[in-house]
Amino acid sequence: MELSNHTDNYILLVDDEKDVLDLFSEYLTSNSFNTVSFDNPVKALEYFYKNTNNCSVVITDYRMPQMSGLDFLKKIREKDIDQKIKTIIVSAYTKTDIPYEISYIMKIDKILEKPVFLDELKTEIQKLIVPH
Repeated sequence: MELSNHTDNYILLVDDEKDVLDLFSEYLTSNSFNTVSFDNPVKALEYFYKNTNNCSVVITDYRMPQMSGLDFLKKIREKDIDQKIKTIIVSAYTKTDIPYEISYIMKIDKILEKPVFLDELKTEIQKLIVPH
C-alpha cells in the first residue's frame, strides 16, 4: 500500500503492474489528488472496507492475478449501494472483454483503454468528481 497526501477524500488505485500503479499515483499526487494505491486487489478491499466513507474514485485494472477488475468493482458496489463512488476500469482488452451490458449493470462510470495518457486520466477523473 502506498499513501499520498491523505486528507479527506481519496482515489483508490489498484493495478498488479507496479510501474503503472506508481506512474498513476505520482502523476495524480502531483496534480493535487489524494491517492491510496495497491498492487493487490484483496489488500485494496481490506483497506476500502475500513475507509469506505472517504473514497471518491476507484481506478482498477481489468486483468489481475488475484481478482479481476470486474469482481473487484462488484465488491466495491456491495458496500457503495448508492453508487456515490465513481469507478474507472483500465484495460488493454476493453473492446472484446467488457461488453456494454456488464458495464451498464455494474455502473462502471468510465472504461479507459491502455495505453492511458495521464492527461486523459486526470480529465476523466475531473469529469466524474465535479458536480454537473
